[in-house]
Amino acid sequence: MTIVMALGIAMAVAAFVAAPFFLGVGETTRAGSDDGQVSLEIQDLLLEKETVYAAIQELDFDWKSGKLSAEDHRAARQRQEERAATVLQQIDALQGVVEKPAPPHRARRKKQRG
Repeated sequence: MTIVMALGIAMAVAAFVAAPFFLGVGETTRAGSDDGQVSLEIQDLLLEKETVYAAIQELDFDWKSGKLSAEDHRAARQRQEERAATVLQQIDALQGVVEKPAPPHRARRKKQRG
């Protein structure tokens, strides 16, 4: 009896672990869908945003350590900030396409019967 229960539990665990591979749970994009293309573009822009932020941090570090003059730091940081602003605007524009705002939900109050 205990062997049957152990086999049943083992099969349930194996099915739970293997389910995402067979059911496609967690897929973020599907081939041929417009939302999938937009999602890939957003992912690319998010990676670029992280790269720009890292570049800004590196510029600050280089300036503090004396590798860059104040003028060079200011000019390079301004270019990176402009690039970051452009990337953020593109992300916002694409997310506006994907995420449509839900209509406002109005809760109804029920009359209390006494």
